[in-house]
Amino acid sequence: MKTHKITLILIITCTFGFGQSECDTTIDYGNNPASGKYALVNGIKMYYETYGNSTKQPLLIIHGNGGSIKSGRCQIEYFKNDYYVIVADSRFQGKSENGKEKLTYKLMTEDYNSFLNYLKLDSLYIIGQSDGGIIGLQLVIKYPSKVKKLVAIAPNLRSDNSAVHQWDIDNVTKDLEEAELKLKQGDNSKETIRNRELLNLIDKFPNIKTEELLKIKSPVLVIAGDEDVIKLEHILEIYQNIPKAQLFIMPGATHFMIRSEHKLLNQMANRFLSNPFKRPTTKEILSKNK
Repeated sequence: MKTHKITLILIITCTFGFGQSECDTTIDYGNNPASGKYALVNGIKMYYETYGNSTKQPLLIIHGNGGSIKSGRCQIEYFKNDYYVIVADSRFQGKSENGKEKLTYKLMTEDYNSFLNYLKLDSLYIIGQSDGGIIGLQLVIKYPSKVKKLVAIAPNLRSDNSAVHQWDIDNVTKDLEEAELKLKQGDNSKETIRNRELLNLIDKFPNIKTEELLKIKSPVLVIAGDEDVIKLEHILEIYQNIPKAQLFIMPGATHFMIRSEHKLLNQMANRFLSNPFKRPTTKEILSKNK
């Protein structure tokens, strides 16, 4: 999605607290030898961890740009008692391999589809934040039978200023130029290569058409903060074009609400996942009460 170097820095910084309302965790998620494994999928070794009872409803949590399993620790901790939680490091991030292909959301979507096939999961819930929300949307569009419900937190369909604030676009352009310059100067470190690919990803992608959203049959909860990096009118556009969608705009929240406002976010997500989908209208209620 369209985020910038600050996004990369803040996601990593949030791993160490970020000075906001942090959740208490019982496990070092993303670095747990007792749970961690590698799956060979779509040409790469993908690192993943699982939590909870495998007989329960599977729930896949997908992190954002520059993040890792640890980014979703507040959600893993909350959901692992009632769901079979599956979390992975996306390509070019965390402990997963880069691979040899150009990084795109379509490629990562195929990674996750192959990953679900590897786990023999043909139907599950998904919570995706930022890039994870984009991947979640692409999974439910291309593989509709696999996604029973999706919670898409601050996704975007495009990378231009109709979807993302201009200050974010400007920062991405600057940061991408700096990363390209480092590579030209001979800095071929793992960090620089990954940063360049992640910045290029959010600079040029995604390219999801609203017509594709209209084909989504699964229930989708769209969430954003009222001070998000994604424009609220774009979040509304996404919501209005998904037939079975619900919308939650969190007051006083930013792009990083999965940690800073994890209690309310988790409650709203769980309400959506655990209850049958309903979207009553005020018009219907008023007509029944006449």
